[in-house]
Amino acid sequence: MSALPIDAIKIGSRFRQDHGDIGALARSIADIGLLHPIVVTKHGQLLAGRRRLEACKSLGWETIPVTIMEVHDGTDA
Repeated sequence: MSALPIDAIKIGSRFRQDHGDIGALARSIADIGLLHPIVVTKHGQLLAGRRRLEACKSLGWETIPVTIMEVHDGTDA
């Protein structure tokens, strides 16, 4: 697992527009930590974890744990 600066994460078009209760998620992360890192491409494109990313931003985190996944479908050129 790696970590990236939050401001280096690129967020493209997302299917889910309603992020739900980010405050509750942020409180949970503050209490027990981030249990599952967000998933990004090697170029920092967000694949999964928008709510976790927003919650960590709201907590003032500057870096976030990431899992880097290689994508072969042409979206990570």
